[in-house]
Amino acid sequence: MSDNQRYGIGLALVLAAGSVMAEDLPQQSILKRYGVTPDQLPAATAPVGKAVEPEPSERFHVEASQPWANVTLREDKRPETTGNISIDNAAAREFERCQRVRSELQKRGQQQYISCDNSVPGQNSAPWSP
Repeated sequence: MSDNQRYGIGLALVLAAGSVMAEDLPQQSILKRYGVTPDQLPAATAPVGKAVEPEPSERFHVEASQPWANVTLREDKRPETTGNISIDNAAAREFERCQRVRSELQKRGQQQYISCDNSVPGQNSAPWSP
């Protein structure tokens, strides 16, 4: 006997035991169960001075939900300068090459996105920035 069959039989037995042990709700009123008549219940009191509740919009400050992903198209961010001329020049050349490849893909009509600023499309550069 496999584990699945054991679990299935165990579940069936638990459900059967639960249905056997369950009691039906009584057909009589709960007042009759405790020996109370409706005349013995206290009378309802009229509200004396009900305070005016503020509108729900005044009690709660609801803001529009923010999107899960921020999609921006054709955002061309230049690479940051590091102060080292060789690194800055290499980054600038790489950025220009990426821009040329992106424009060539767009001319060909291919639906492919290339990020030239080393970021993931639809996300901000830093996860903590709004």
